[in-house]
Amino acid sequence: MLIKEFRGVDFVNREKEIQFFLNYFKQKPERVMWVYGPKSTGKTTLIEYIIENYLLEDKHYNIKYINFRRVLISSFDNFIDSILEEQDDEIQTELNRNYNFFGLFRLEAKTLKKIKENKKNLFNYLLEEFRKEKGKNIFIIDEIQSLQDIYINGNKKLLSEFLNFCVALTKETHLSHVLILTSNTIFLNEIYNNAKMKVTSDFELIDHLTYEDIKEWLISRNLGFSLEDIDLIYDYLGGSVAHIKKLIDYRFRYNSLKDQLEEMLKIAENEILFTFREARKLDKDYLIDGLKNIIKDIIKQGYSDRDSKKDEEAIDFFCEKEILFFDPVKNITIANNRIYEKAFERIL
Repeated sequence: MLIKEFRGVDFVNREKEIQFFLNYFKQKPERVMWVYGPKSTGKTTLIEYIIENYLLEDKHYNIKYINFRRVLISSFDNFIDSILEEQDDEIQTELNRNYNFFGLFRLEAKTLKKIKENKKNLFNYLLEEFRKEKGKNIFIIDEIQSLQDIYINGNKKLLSEFLNFCVALTKETHLSHVLILTSNTIFLNEIYNNAKMKVTSDFELIDHLTYEDIKEWLISRNLGFSLEDIDLIYDYLGGSVAHIKKLIDYRFRYNSLKDQLEEMLKIAENEILFTFREARKLDKDYLIDGLKNIIKDIIKQGYSDRDSKKDEEAIDFFCEKEILFFDPVKNITIANNRIYEKAFERIL
């Protein structure tokens, strides 16, 4: 099993996923690839690990990456301004100034002016820039749902135009692979059920690690965990690397492993109860009832496949709070991670 240090922290396994993406990048771009999964399963880390350890060494690849998580977007002009980087080595006048667009392409001020005045189409410009690139392009977008509810000059939806651009890069021109990473399953469900996007997209789930992965990782770290300890950790935290890393980092504060795990569980319980209070403030107690029905399914069989309109509203609400995770491909709902599933058992 692969256990490496990446940016100062453990990078555990993912050999199967790494090989999948390496094979994927060798193929001709045909469809947009949606990389999805529960919160904190390491989707971004996995892709960046592949880029830094495999692709950057190959000069045939051109990697372009945008993380909308780091950008506050409230309008189309703000969208453009927030992702421009002024080049320091260029001339003083406004019309001669040059920018890096997305940190990807050179953009002259006069072209920027035309785009903002709707005299030039932004995505046609970007498509032409991609045409100039030599080698294999890989375009990665993180948290694209941030573009929802933003309009271009008051009429066209920015998100729709951006997704059309992604389809043009892949299915229509084969100029670039496009990977879109998201843990927002409500947004992803809208995409999955959009007829146009469904036929022009692939969907790859990045899930939490298995028990065997966690056991081998913790044994390799020589942290003094017994097999019984590892069983207990997995019972509370499952394969969530983020939670287990936190447990390791703060282990020194607690008298026993059980005490630490119980406190983590109590925090998860309180998060769920807090969302109950939010639902009550909205006079939507039925959302709590809906969640409790879903919880019963999850405790009994590990997932819920309820699909009534009332259940869907509860799923949407608690997915937005990142308590639940809805997989639109499998059409099932699960807890976002094991600690919430454990908390469900205490709440019912």
